Amino acid sequence: MAKKNLIIDSDMPLDQKALVLLLCTAQEQQMEMTRIIQDLNLSLAQLQMLHSLAQVPNGTLTVNQLKDFMVNDASNVSRALNKLVEAGYVTKERSTTDQRTVMVTITKDGHAAHEEADRRLIKHRLPLSAAETETLYGLLAKL
Repeated sequence: MAKKNLIIDSDMPLDQKALVLLLCTAQEQQMEMTRIIQDLNLSLAQLQMLHSLAQVPNGTLTVNQLKDFMVNDASNVSRALNKLVEAGYVTKERSTTDQRTVMVTITKDGHAAHEEADRRLIKHRLPLSAAETETLYGLLAKL
């Protein structure tokens, strides 16, 4: 856990403190969410890919379409996809009409892993009241 008191007690301007605390909190939350799903052999980026594939009607997207769905930088999509293939969570197949296009399809095991990860992560809550969560959401949406 970040040593937030070092930031809180510092003489930095308030806007800088807020930004650094936001970064620390985001990192803490990301680490906790990663810990929650680590035994499923999934990263958060891989889970995001499974989410995207599970949302489309036939469970299939091209690699480029999948990159477009990514919230974070999609620079490691190929490596993450290869790990999903190794885990049996997706299949990859080259298009018969355009060999440059690779189709990615979620498997039954991929759906199961995605649903289990969601069940676990839904239980993860911020230590805030409903009113505080609403205020936080409003402020973050403004940034």
